[in-house]
Amino acid sequence: MLYETSAAVDQLLPGAAVYRNLISPTAVQESAENYFPHTERHLHALWFDDSIRPTGLRTSGGEAIVVENPGRWNLEAGPDFLGAVLLLGHEKRRVVGDAEIHIVSNDWKNHGHHTDPRYSDVRFHITWFPKTVDSSLFPPRTVHIQLNDSCGIDLESLDVTAYPYHEPRASSTFPRFGESPAEVFQCLENAGEERLRQKTLRMAQIMNERGETQALYEETAVALGYKNNKVPFRILAQRASNDALAQYGADWKTIYSVLLGLSGLLPTQPVAKWPEASRKELRSLWDLWWREEQKWEETEPLSRADWNFSGLRPLNHPVRRLCALAQWVAGGCFENSLDGAKKHLQCAQDAENCFWTKHVGWTGKEKRAELVGKGRMQAIELNVLVPFRLAKGDSTALENLLVEPMNSVIRETAYTLFGPDHSPKLYRSALARQGLIQIFNDLILGLDR
Repeated sequence: MLYETSAAVDQLLPGAAVYRNLISPTAVQESAENYFPHTERHLHALWFDDSIRPTGLRTSGGEAIVVENPGRWNLEAGPDFLGAVLLLGHEKRRVVGDAEIHIVSNDWKNHGHHTDPRYSDVRFHITWFPKTVDSSLFPPRTVHIQLNDSCGIDLESLDVTAYPYHEPRASSTFPRFGESPAEVFQCLENAGEERLRQKTLRMAQIMNERGETQALYEETAVALGYKNNKVPFRILAQRASNDALAQYGADWKTIYSVLLGLSGLLPTQPVAKWPEASRKELRSLWDLWWREEQKWEETEPLSRADWNFSGLRPLNHPVRRLCALAQWVAGGCFENSLDGAKKHLQCAQDAENCFWTKHVGWTGKEKRAELVGKGRMQAIELNVLVPFRLAKGDSTALENLLVEPMNSVIRETAYTLFGPDHSPKLYRSALARQGLIQIFNDLILGLDR
């Protein structure tokens, strides 16, 4: 079964098209052939960062590429990267010039670069999708490079805010969002619909590739990882799939031991200062993992080095989050399509009382705490459950949307758009706050395009 297409989602979220036309009237309509669930900025980061740039890149003519220098990230008007240096072919010819990045090759013309003299020194045109290009539109000897065939990382895991971007302080930088508060509010809600639209299309893509159950399970795991640990949570959820864990039925603790064992986060021995309750818990988990480990011997485990603990609060530790994930798997929260999705949040409240609901960490300090806090559950509902339900064509998912808690992105975008003396009523609704996040991604992070 194919899940919602772009056209079907547009019917559920009509305001999204209004917003897209406002910020980019020349934008190419997505099709099944060129649907890309990320942004151009993801490709900028992919090209710029040596640690994640694909290896084995080749030109459209099949020549091998060595990137000696990706160029200087340009935050002003003009090409995306200035002064890039590439070595081409088996003889490693050294070619120097500017680089421009697009999702599809037609954007070179759609964005007007073919008549803009600022792009006359472009030597490298880098795209995600391959397509025959009209060479007459490009500067002489332009080298065309495609990224998607050799990309081996999960673009969703990229923190695009970690790379250079403008921080504009004048609302004149942006399109006019309207004169009256009502018009501004409507525009923000339209932008919020666009954010939900993009999340829905991406969820539909994952559902088509991996099935409903795995998509819901995997995206929930990623959301539990928050910003620090999205990547290892996704890898773990793919290696220990929901179907593979189904063999344990409702035995959440065995599932938990397997997730800990494969994550590389199960301590080999207790710390000297641990109380007896913590030591007992660790022994019981090891007993379960030793019994099951042989079944998973062909599954490559992660290591502790794969996880990021910098600035992590104990309540957000992945060891706790994996306990919640195990209980949701055991509770069947990812099964039965929409019924499973609606059951998802209730499972969080009904999770069986366990060690982690009584202790903050392995230290055993007594403190009752939820396995997953209210804020994270809200994020899971907005970023996972609502897109999942929309991808299934369930329009009721838009009813009673949770309001995103205030954060730095919402606050700074509102300040940039409306100045320091604006009324917070402009973004009081769930969609309006989602809209501010979308505007940040499109018009603040995207200003350097």
